[in-house]
Amino acid sequence: MSEHPSRQLLLYDAATRWNAPPLWRGPEEVIEAAVNCLVDGIDSPSLRMLAGASPKDPTDEIKALVAAILEELGLPQPGAMPRTQVIGSNGAVVTRLPRDTVRFEVRSTEPDLSGHEVLVYVNDVEMTRLGAGMGMDPFDLLIPDNRLVATATPHQVGIARCECGEYGCGSTDVVITRDENAVHWDWEFEAPVRGGASFTADEYDAEVARVGADTTWERPEDTAARLTLAGVDRERLASMGMRLDWVAKDHADHSLLKIALYIGSSDWNSDEAGYQVFLRVDRAGRTPQEAATGALAAISRDPQEWTATWHATKRGMAVPPVVAGRKWRQEAIGITVPEHQRRQLFWRRRS
Repeated sequence: MSEHPSRQLLLYDAATRWNAPPLWRGPEEVIEAAVNCLVDGIDSPSLRMLAGASPKDPTDEIKALVAAILEELGLPQPGAMPRTQVIGSNGAVVTRLPRDTVRFEVRSTEPDLSGHEVLVYVNDVEMTRLGAGMGMDPFDLLIPDNRLVATATPHQVGIARCECGEYGCGSTDVVITRDENAVHWDWEFEAPVRGGASFTADEYDAEVARVGADTTWERPEDTAARLTLAGVDRERLASMGMRLDWVAKDHADHSLLKIALYIGSSDWNSDEAGYQVFLRVDRAGRTPQEAATGALAAISRDPQEWTATWHATKRGMAVPPVVAGRKWRQEAIGITVPEHQRRQLFWRRRS
C-alpha cells in the first residue's frame, strides 16, 4: 500500500487470489491484470492469450495460462513467495518497505449494537468498513491480552466482523509478522484492499501500546469486566478443568455482573459434554473496582459453594457438571430440567 503497485505485482496478486478459498473469485481480475500488463509494455505469449480470454473459458485452461505467464515472466508461482515480499516494477522480488501508517480508535456501536468496536486505519483509510464491515469488540482484540502486539512468531488476528456483530458471519483477519525494524500485515478472508501493509516497528509498537492502555471508552461494567479478566487466577481454574470466557453486565438484570466460565471440550463434534457456567455478583452501588473485587472473590471460592447456573452445550444433556454444588441450577436456555428431576440427577451422580 506504500506506493503504486507494479503491474507484475498486481498480476501475481490476482493469480494468488482468484481461485483461493475461502472466498472463491472468478477469473475476471486476473484477465484484467493481464490486459494492464500488455498496456504497460509487459509481454509474453501466454500473457497475450490470457488477455484475450473470456471469464467463461474453462477454469483449467486459465489456470494453465496463469502458470505459464508467471514462468515466462520469471515470477514465482502462487504461494512460493513470502507474503512480506513484493514484486517491483522491474520484476525483482523485494521485501516490502515500511512506509504505511496505522491508527486505532475504539468507538461505541450504539444504537445498532450494544458494545464497542476497534476501528483500524491504514494510511488514514478505515479498513474495518472496507473489510467485513465492523471492527472487533475490544474484549476480543485488546482485553485481557493485546493481540495486536507483533512478536517474533507470526500470528493471525481477526480485526473485522460482520455488521451484525458476529465474527465468522463475516471476517477480516491480518497475519502480523515482525521483521527486524518492520511489522507487516497481510490480509486474510475479506481483504479490504489489494496487497499488505508494512509499518516501522517503533511507530507500530507505540500505537498498539497506546490503544491497549486507553480505557477512556469504558463504561463502568467494562471496567469491572477488564479488572476481573486481568485479576483472575487462570491456573487455578485450569486445574479444575475450567476457563474464564467473558465478563459483562447481565442483560436480564443490569444491577448484576455476569461471569461466564467454560468446562469441558470446545469441540462441538466431541462426545464429551461442554458446559457454560454462570456466576452473578452484585454491582449496584459499587464502583467498578469494588464490583471486580466481588467477582474475583466469588470465583476464588470452592465451586461447591458457588451459587451458579449451568448450560450444557450438548443437546439433551441434563446432568450437571461434576464440580457442581447443591446451589447450582440449570440456566434457562432452551429446555430447562424440572427441579425434581434435577435433584434426582444430582444425587444419582453424587452416589
